[in-house]
Amino acid sequence: MVKFKFFVEDEYGDEFFENLINRLKNENLIPRDVVIDARRLPADCNTKIDRAIRSALTFGFDRVVLVIDGDGNPKEKRESAELHIPPEFKDRVDLIVFEYEAEEWLCKSLKIRYGSYTKPSKALNNWLRNNKGREYYKRDLPKFVSDLDLNFLLSQDKEFKNLIKILKLIRN
Repeated sequence: MVKFKFFVEDEYGDEFFENLINRLKNENLIPRDVVIDARRLPADCNTKIDRAIRSALTFGFDRVVLVIDGDGNPKEKRESAELHIPPEFKDRVDLIVFEYEAEEWLCKSLKIRYGSYTKPSKALNNWLRNNKGREYYKRDLPKFVSDLDLNFLLSQDKEFKNLIKILKLIRN
């Protein structure tokens, strides 16, 4: 059994990732004995992140996964996050950095276009309004796990593939 602590930037990302991990287990894409505890990231770029990582890895978790919105600049966000990983734990901390935000996995799965002028959450909202007659709210994020096209994401999305590798403990 491997215990993962996820720190997720998105307000509803903790529940989204817990639902996603359960679905990945049910579909035999990751080992059933993987255990995760997902929590909201303490804050963007401050010493609380360092302390949260230290605490998780000192008190019972095998690995930490930081899930961060790239906000259109994932390289810069990744580099910034890496500065907060304590050196002695670098080999036990992984990063998932979205190009924009978690909703991009939903947009890719539902074939919804988004880009530099339209964030995935906005594109998803527009699509829902036009196709389902309803609005998208961030609190809805965990409900959409069943809409993810896992096979498509596995074949087409670098960060999703990275997530699966992390959870299977396959190193790059």
